[in-house]
Formats: sequence, C-alpha cells, structure tokens
Amino acid sequence: MKHILAAATLVAATLLSMATARAADFGVTPMMDGDSFIGCLAQNNRTGIGYLAVGDKLALFANADAFAITKGERVKGTWSVDGAAAAEFSSTADSDKTVTIDVPNDAPTVTALTSGKELTVTANGIDVILSLTGTEQAFTELMTCMKENGGE
Repeated sequence: MKHILAAATLVAATLLSMATARAADFGVTPMMDGDSFIGCLAQNNRTGIGYLAVGDKLALFANADAFAITKGERVKGTWSVDGAAAAEFSSTADSDKTVTIDVPNDAPTVTALTSGKELTVTANGIDVILSLTGTEQAFTELMTCMKENGGE
C-alpha cells in the first residue's frame, strides 16, 4: 500500500509527462522513483480516466471538473460500471478534482472495466459519468509496460 500511495502522489505531480506508448487516447508510461521502477500509468486526459498498476495492486483515477475536491481532502463514495452494483471507496485526494480508487485487480473487475461503456463515480455526493472507451487497449499496454519493466 505504501508504494501505491507514493506512486499516486507521483502521478498527481507528473500526469503523463513522458508517455512511452499510446493506446486509444491513453498515454501509457512507466513510473519511476529515481532509478527504481514503481509501476505503470495509463492516463486518458480527454475522458479523465487513469489506471495505475503497482505490483499486484490497481488504482483507478477519475478526474472531472464537477468534483469539488481539493488535494488532501477525504473522499468517500461509490463507483460502478454500466449501472452494475456500486462498490464503495474511501481515499484522500492526491490532487484537485481527482478521485483515487483502489480497485480489485481480479478478472471480474478488469473485465467490467475493459468491456464496459461508462464508469459512474459518486464522490462526496457528486455524480460523474466517464467514458471507458479505449480501456481494453489501455489495459493491454499497461500489462506490456509492467512486463517490460519487471513489474509483473
């Protein structure tokens, strides 16, 4: 968990400064802490969706102007794909207007995210619907990034 929190903070500071691959409007890049590999980030600035893989952990980032969230603020809410049952989350905002959600890195969750059309996030009472377009290709590139950098 320590690495994913450090990586999330790093993501908030760098959001796609050096993308190494493109996957359907997602930039995919390895995340480094000096010379140490942390994980890989897939970020789509157009839709506001991002994924961070660190070891066997997976985090989802949802960024939207509608989120009246400031860095350091406690965030509680739910997320769901295509109207399925919502899962609860609780986190601390790493940056303004961004929700970070630790999601299960398991087959049902990845399948839902990669085959789904819309992600609904409710954060501190504010509902936002984000497009999941390109997520399947982004996950493929995210896995490639992890394998190429020794993270999987």
